[in-house]
Amino acid sequence: MKSRLVHPATLVLFVIALGFGLRLFHLDGQSFWYDEAFSAGIARATTAQILSNEFTDIHPPLYQLILHHWLVFGGSDFAIRFLSTTLGVAAIATIYSLGRALFDDTVGLVAAAIAALSPYQVFYSQEARMYTLLLLLSSMILLSYVRTLQTNSRRWWFAYTASAVLGLYAHYLTALLLASLHLHFAVHRTTRRKPWRRLATSDGLVVLAFAPQLLIFVTQAQRVAGNDWISQPNLAQLLSAPYALVLSQFTSENLVPLAFAATLLLFIITHLQAARELLRRRRESTPLGLLMCALWGPLLLSYAISQWRAVYLERSLMVAVPVLYLLLSWGAVRTRERYANLVLLLVVGLFAMNALQNWYFDPDFGKPPFRAAAQFLQQRAGPGESILHTSDGAFLAFLHYADGPENYLLEGDPTPHLPLETYRHFGGKTIPREEVAAPHFWLVVALDNSIDFQRELVD
Repeated sequence: MKSRLVHPATLVLFVIALGFGLRLFHLDGQSFWYDEAFSAGIARATTAQILSNEFTDIHPPLYQLILHHWLVFGGSDFAIRFLSTTLGVAAIATIYSLGRALFDDTVGLVAAAIAALSPYQVFYSQEARMYTLLLLLSSMILLSYVRTLQTNSRRWWFAYTASAVLGLYAHYLTALLLASLHLHFAVHRTTRRKPWRRLATSDGLVVLAFAPQLLIFVTQAQRVAGNDWISQPNLAQLLSAPYALVLSQFTSENLVPLAFAATLLLFIITHLQAARELLRRRRESTPLGLLMCALWGPLLLSYAISQWRAVYLERSLMVAVPVLYLLLSWGAVRTRERYANLVLLLVVGLFAMNALQNWYFDPDFGKPPFRAAAQFLQQRAGPGESILHTSDGAFLAFLHYADGPENYLLEGDPTPHLPLETYRHFGGKTIPREEVAAPHFWLVVALDNSIDFQRELVD
């Protein structure tokens, strides 16, 4: 019997530590932007306000509730973002466990390494939003589903049900992953009644637990089209998903075509290898069927629904990320051509290093410097001088940072992020431009939306 040079547990701990270090580095190096200031503002409200959705958030409340209690550790940018970092690191470990349950230690380890090094994951692990929570819960849903197929035990059915409920309360598009798993269950499960009864029981409990959120969901779904969700995405946007979900938008401009081509080529080759295994109908190809279903189900469902109502957005496709990383890992470990896959994966890794460097150090790839601007005006605004904002994006960030001068949002934006009355829950004030009578004031212009309206205000 051959002994391993390094125990898998040691390698897993190293990968998790590496992922933690990458997420901790420069964690508070950049300012909050609108979405993060929005999360922080809601988290400071009461539990009742969060559950009743007084802030008209288009997302369900689980992340905000967790962040609300997390604030006992502090309200600094670092402390608030550290919740996402913790969730992102936990997701790395869960992806490893999922790969081990489906294949073996090596597949799980490589998938965890992809998750640890992915600029896409590093970014959202440094973002005060719900997306690493969604990644963790999606991985937990998949892991518990796999274990239910393998054991049919009540314990794993309960874990699957609980993960499904929490996933829906983290993000509505968890439903796309659950629908895909139901399709897989229908195609690959035996006709024995007991598993079907347990699935029906699980579904009933999920619907019952999520029922209180349904009315809010119906109301808020009407606002999605007014945000940055993509309506009627084209085929090119669908094919760009692998690149976006691995490398994100931080690759240097001159390297984007090469990075995109390498990622897409790796994606296509891995699919051809998976198709070959599936056509051979080997027993070991059964996990591949699950991966393909759980990957393409959410992608195609969101693509199809968005032809009618906008729900397609790359960051909301986080539900498909665990299986994408596992599929790429399987191709680099378990196929005859694995060395070609591994070379391509290493090339993609080089582009990932470029993207991480840009994210950490290049201000052109960073978030708007609202923190520095708020501190600058806080030091220079004289008594009685107010700060006026043409954009609610800058306005909400300034409410988070500036506790000195009065901040006002100028009314009239044709496409505000939120109804004007909602900003009062954050402690903000709005004012019609006709009522601006102060002889001196500071004007903050952030051309992030409604650009023509803002330029008119400046004129």
